[in-house]
Amino acid sequence: MPRFSVLPLCAVLAALVANTPATAGVTLEGDTCRQVFDNPRAEKINCRTGFRLDPATRGKLESSTFGFLTDLTCAANLTATRSEVVARVHAGGDVALPQQEIRCRLYSGSDPVNVRFHLAPVVRIDKKSRRAVDARLGVRDVTGIPEPLATAVAQFLNSEPTLRKSLIAAANQIIPNLPGK
Repeated sequence: MPRFSVLPLCAVLAALVANTPATAGVTLEGDTCRQVFDNPRAEKINCRTGFRLDPATRGKLESSTFGFLTDLTCAANLTATRSEVVARVHAGGDVALPQQEIRCRLYSGSDPVNVRFHLAPVVRIDKKSRRAVDARLGVRDVTGIPEPLATAVAQFLNSEPTLRKSLIAAANQIIPNLPGK
């Protein structure tokens, strides 16, 4: 069956959701996207997914924020038009996926803080091999926490290599199952 992913989100996210129950870097929570992605007749993608950082990635977050943040859980309502994204993937090059709003809880000790940000992932598809070779999460517009912590969170998510590798791996699981041009 053809499968498709909006993000490969997110989070860090939808691409992580489409084919794997848990991907290095994150553990999925509250996902309703798999059934939508598995339905090739679903032109309008509209579902909910969430994730929590795995222990190793939580440690990296804590280290990169100098101990201010100890955990992060996120959720998103994902929306996209399947045919538009499939056409972008077939064209190759940098495939910009639709921007999504992500809602997260950041934990500093045991005190959760609600945060929102936009995720606009870009997956680079090699035109010759039709494989994902790079990805950027495109986290921006972090609100709900003061600067410079907002910048630190965006920089962590955008530069964390495990999350980028997870996005690339998820895209490479999805691409062979997409419908032809």
